[in-house]
Amino acid sequence: MEPKNEKNKIDRRNFLNGVSAAAAGFTLLPGNAAKGIAINGHNDSWTAPSDKPLPVFNVCNSGLVGDGVTMNTTLFQTLIDTASKNGGGTLFFPPGEFLTGTFQIKDNVNIYLSPGATIWGSKNRSDYSHGCLVYAEDAKNISITGMGIINGNGKSFWEDLKKQKLSEDQIVRQMWRPGNMMTFVRCNNLILDSITVANSPAWTIRPIDCERVTINGISILNGIYEEDGPNTDGINPDGCSRVMISDCYIQCGDDCIVLKITELSKTKVCRDVVVTNCVLTTTETGLKIGTETYGEFRNVTFSNCSIHDSGGGFGLLMRDGGLIDGVVVSNITVDCNRYKNGQGIYIWSHKRTDATPWGMIRNVIISDMTITGGGGIFIDGAMERHIEGLTLENIRINITGGRNTKNHENPPHPFTVFGHRVAPYDIFCRYVNDLKLRNIHLIWPESEDAKLGSALRCWAVKDLELAGFIGRQSLQSNTPAIWLRDVNGAFIHDCRAPEGTGTVLQIDEGSKRVSLMGNEFSQAKKLYALGTGVDAKEIFETGNHLPK
Repeated sequence: MEPKNEKNKIDRRNFLNGVSAAAAGFTLLPGNAAKGIAINGHNDSWTAPSDKPLPVFNVCNSGLVGDGVTMNTTLFQTLIDTASKNGGGTLFFPPGEFLTGTFQIKDNVNIYLSPGATIWGSKNRSDYSHGCLVYAEDAKNISITGMGIINGNGKSFWEDLKKQKLSEDQIVRQMWRPGNMMTFVRCNNLILDSITVANSPAWTIRPIDCERVTINGISILNGIYEEDGPNTDGINPDGCSRVMISDCYIQCGDDCIVLKITELSKTKVCRDVVVTNCVLTTTETGLKIGTETYGEFRNVTFSNCSIHDSGGGFGLLMRDGGLIDGVVVSNITVDCNRYKNGQGIYIWSHKRTDATPWGMIRNVIISDMTITGGGGIFIDGAMERHIEGLTLENIRINITGGRNTKNHENPPHPFTVFGHRVAPYDIFCRYVNDLKLRNIHLIWPESEDAKLGSALRCWAVKDLELAGFIGRQSLQSNTPAIWLRDVNGAFIHDCRAPEGTGTVLQIDEGSKRVSLMGNEFSQAKKLYALGTGVDAKEIFETGNHLPK
């Protein structure tokens, strides 16, 4: 059915009467919300004292129609504008299907969606402004809460093109769609709580240059795999600070939670961010920083998350000359086994163009993870600007064996920025200073293939600590379990060679100051081999249980 024309135009007096009627029958906060309204007959003056709850009103009492076909955009916006102008309040949506185009949230307005209430985005381009369904700019104290749904109608923008069997790039070039589902620009104290956001046409939630962002207990339900729409990211804070994202379930066709600083950001700072207690599933990466890095990321934590049926677990990508400093990732489970080729951890640093300045990644700790996928850990800094101060510890990796890549034996440099599905199979670290790998266990699949090669390779690394590592080369391969090339300073201790290990360690050209202490290598066939130009005096070995 075609949307009905909007009716029951609302003026200020009718709006206030609607407020009074709704508040009399609905209370969100302790005490009757109507007590916060000062209405004298038909007097247009309206105040909401700061020491009392703001009013609550039922949008249907003011003319909105929840029949799924009536277009409510103008009435909805009038309600928001009038409420904000008079101090704020809660717009209460009862059960119903409310169709609308773009609406802009303003100061001190809460949109409350009761269970059974759904706001539907229009399918028509003419109903949109600001390139999104939900918009706010320079607003403070705004929120969308409740157990209802906002549905972006995303599938309607590409389903006909998908039926033509076009590629994703062809679909993106040919279709029109809103740029984001929700865009919040320079807002202060933004809250999204308990709602479900479904069927986004593109990026789902994008706060830009916002301060004090709280996203708690929401669900994002976008198409995935066969129902995937192009670039339907979950939550993409862009240049935001003091951000809390917690207790969310996110299913989407692109990255789930991504911190960015794009060229649109004016602050060029993303800091003091906490992401915790989320369940994530995606065709791409669950948790990520980048690839847009036009500024500084500081003081960021990701913790207590389950990532399943994904293309990647955690990604850190420096591309635009910025700074990533102070990131802690902990207590994460990653299952990339749906299509066998997902990547557990992918860290990449290089330049977008020749003119881009070098960026820096430093002071990153990743710990307490389990990873199942086609690739384990890939870390690739830049020859001109090494990654600095990287610690990975307490990580168990199960390689599934489903990936086939031409980039394993000698990974090109720079590696492709979006190469997490074609990265090497093993743990590969290149161009890193101060690298600590502690208590990491890599396990090959039961049907081992010689192509899988070494368990761990460190190339062009300065100051390496390898502690408590367990892993070996794949069976029938002629590679070492651990391969060092151009490593300046390696302290290898408390490691164990499992049954079936051939040569434990290959020490190749450029490597020096390598110490082996207190390791259990008795099940290996050979302790180490030296490459051309490596002086045996650079190897210090003591207190090891050596191969027999």
